[in-house]
Amino acid sequence: MLEGYTRANVTDIVTLAGASVGSLYHHFTGKADLYLALYEQLQHEADARTRTAVRQSRSAGVTDPTRLLLAGARAYLDVCLEQRELVAIFASADGPPGFGRIWGNRLSAWVGRNTRFFARSGEALDEAAGILLTGALWLLAFEVARAPDEERARQLADRALDVLAKLHVA
Repeated sequence: MLEGYTRANVTDIVTLAGASVGSLYHHFTGKADLYLALYEQLQHEADARTRTAVRQSRSAGVTDPTRLLLAGARAYLDVCLEQRELVAIFASADGPPGFGRIWGNRLSAWVGRNTRFFARSGEALDEAAGILLTGALWLLAFEVARAPDEERARQLADRALDVLAKLHVA
């Protein structure tokens, strides 16, 4: 069971990972560095899979920005479903000092990317709509991570994407 940043100690972390304290400190300066590295790795994977899904949809002839966004959102949520325990730790607001600023900057950058995504498609997405849309997806990822089991998490993700598909966001 993952405890969260504050309650986790280095010994528990290396035991769970099947590693040694020395190996952790060989690769990281401590648990804060490990936490941030895991967060960046998760974000990198989600970003890469989202971009791939959108590119594949475009290659298949999809041009509607809302449908492209849904393809990206599905890929993003798939990463969150696959790594629910890790996402739940990041969603708990229990991170190292300064993590809130990193998280907030990442969210602001995501809002900007979504707004520019729609602008490139020729459809304006107001900044406020971008904030709402991005915030909804981020919150959905957190709720998927906190769902009691994988089946409930998938149902929640599917239902939320169905609702989003019915909205005209641009």
